[in-house]
Amino acid sequence: MALKVVEYISLFLSLLFGEYLKDLTMSILRMFSFGSISEPETKLDPASIKLIRESWSEVEKGDLQETGLVVFRRLFEIAPYLRDLFPFGYNPDGKDLKAHALGVMSTVGVAVRGLDDLESLKPKLVELGALHKGFEITDKEFKHVGEAIIWTLDKGLGDQFTPEVKAAWVEAYGLITTTMKEGLK
Repeated sequence: MALKVVEYISLFLSLLFGEYLKDLTMSILRMFSFGSISEPETKLDPASIKLIRESWSEVEKGDLQETGLVVFRRLFEIAPYLRDLFPFGYNPDGKDLKAHALGVMSTVGVAVRGLDDLESLKPKLVELGALHKGFEITDKEFKHVGEAIIWTLDKGLGDQFTPEVKAAWVEAYGLITTTMKEGLK
């Protein structure tokens, strides 16, 4: 089931502006929404895909394992309780977290390469969601992971992480997590 537009906008706004502005904007949107709200697009436009691939190419020039560790450090700063969900615990110097961090970054790379054919990517994303089902992941955890990834991209890419690049990544993350959530059911 696709994410409703209001929920999609909510995720987008919270990643861009934080909870306060998201809540304010969502309240205003709800005041003016009449009738049913249509489902979001299920694919990215070519310009967004290009921005994502160009920025990911820069990320891949560095150490993907270290980038993944930065994502996890940030994730555990945002939501320390998530440390308990990892069977290998939180040890930034431990081989298990390093391996997992590299695996996550490799998976992001697969997703980036498949953005222009989300239907082919869909079974992999649903399977990835199913792998996380036992951890009782909710929208809140997906949001935290998105925040950590966006923050890491921002810090790593610096001036290259323009508002347009950020918007493209946020949109892609929304589509990817929507698909992953199908595996949680």
